Amino acid sequence: MLNLPYKASNMKRLPIGQSDFRQIRNEDAYYIDKSLFIEELMRNNAQTLLFPRPRRFGKTLNMSMLSYFFDIDHAEEYRALFSDLAIEQSEEWKHQGKYPVIFLTFKDLKEQTFEDALESFKLLLSKYVNDNFKYLFSSSKIDELDKSYLHKVLMEEANKSKCQLFLRQLSEMLKKHHGVAPILLIDEYDAPIHAAFEYGYLPEMVGFMRNFLSAGFKDKDLITKGVITGILRVAKEDIFSGLNNLATYSILDYEFADKFGLTQAEVNQLLDDAGYGTDRQNVADWYNGYTFGQVEKIYNPWSILNFVSRHEEGLKPYWVNTSSNKLIQETLPKIDAPTQELLFDLLQGTSVRARLSDFTIFEDLYSGDSKVVLGLLIFSGYLTTDGTALDPGRLEYKLRVPNEEIRIMYETMLARYLKASEKVTDNELLMALLQQKPKTFADALKRYLLHSFSFFDIGTKGFLPEKIYHAFMLGLMAHLSQEFHVKSNRESGLGRADLIIYPKDPNNSKGWVLEFKKKTLDDPESLEELAQSALEQIHEQQYVAELNGHGKTDIMCMGIAFDGKQAACAF
Repeated sequence: MLNLPYKASNMKRLPIGQSDFRQIRNEDAYYIDKSLFIEELMRNNAQTLLFPRPRRFGKTLNMSMLSYFFDIDHAEEYRALFSDLAIEQSEEWKHQGKYPVIFLTFKDLKEQTFEDALESFKLLLSKYVNDNFKYLFSSSKIDELDKSYLHKVLMEEANKSKCQLFLRQLSEMLKKHHGVAPILLIDEYDAPIHAAFEYGYLPEMVGFMRNFLSAGFKDKDLITKGVITGILRVAKEDIFSGLNNLATYSILDYEFADKFGLTQAEVNQLLDDAGYGTDRQNVADWYNGYTFGQVEKIYNPWSILNFVSRHEEGLKPYWVNTSSNKLIQETLPKIDAPTQELLFDLLQGTSVRARLSDFTIFEDLYSGDSKVVLGLLIFSGYLTTDGTALDPGRLEYKLRVPNEEIRIMYETMLARYLKASEKVTDNELLMALLQQKPKTFADALKRYLLHSFSFFDIGTKGFLPEKIYHAFMLGLMAHLSQEFHVKSNRESGLGRADLIIYPKDPNNSKGWVLEFKKKTLDDPESLEELAQSALEQIHEQQYVAELNGHGKTDIMCMGIAFDGKQAACAF
């Protein structure tokens, strides 16, 4: 990894993309101390704990840290990795180097068929045994039958049933050899399940993972402590039916709330160390905003580290560009109209009250079940809560979009859903707008709606509320965000304009004000009259005031009225 330039010359290298605790510590890279995760873990009464967290919030790094801390085979070697970390001062330091460890991560298991997934699984287990447990073949405490099983795994000859028994068999062997039950760590357990959902073999993979995890975790005498991480909590009756001793700590729970992601104090220290302390408010607007349990102002680590290392590029999306967001993209078009309306309220910066499901049943995502979809967005990091549940028994919370990075993702995704057909493109619309050709824009908008407004269930005329059309237009404008300010429902003049656009270039005098109306079933006015009414509102409420304040004098004002797939414009 390149050692990038920093404003502070003594700043340590940031380990972007690295999730191996030993490598980070040995290379003296910048490390934010999360070692008290060990203390909280060992003081927790549960034997097996599940931690659903969004991707790139430090799950694998934390699991790697646990592996090196407990490892009995390299106790002396790994002790130095924790020098000067908080765990050294804890009573739980007594557990350092005391247990055999099984640590498997499934984050790269994303095959397109179950057969290929099973072969990759066999290869993963074989390599793991070869790299870590060949010494068991010479152990006098392990019988020949166990060694024969381990040999089959090593040679990739174990069938599906034998693979499913791997955790149990290896735990049993390690307990026999060391005289103490192992620590069992499974990272990103749901990655192969996500792939199975995407490629159409979900039942086979769910069945396999259920048997694999149940065999490894259900016998309390064979493990000292078990930790499982993933993005989602897949429905308990599907995956964790054999784990009666499982405790789940999600982002809604108070325990372990500050152990994944970065707290405000940690980000402040990082920015100060890098010499970027003056950027705190802008950084907060872009990457802050998550609430885990009752800990507010949790930051996305991936985005923060990338921002610091690429400071000269400015504030921009980092986290949302690291994956295809396939599950989200496939789910959002299936949601019903009330949930669409709720999401559009969120996009406008409003907090909304809603009920969640704290586990994911993939079949319910197909039907657009509101509680499951909102739960998916919460646990995946695309929404957050305002903290305390409004109704804990019903899992009712106030939800909001956490930050600017996520808001831009929604706008971009919406624009992708609304991508036009061959007859008219969003580029044609935007060029007409930027060139201030209102007639061309009006004509293109009508054709765009007619041929490509397929994301929404338009239904009968008069059904959809104005805010959905507002969000539609906002999604189209997402392409402009690099060079233009795009402000929605911004206070201006005597009221709030629906959309204000103006160039970031101070020498460009152009500006745009758009106001939207939506025809209702009992509205006596025609679409054209409604559009004219929207235009008059722009002038009456003096919406151009903000643009004048920014030195913009060449301003196009447009009122737009919608009804189903029809639109009328006045300018």
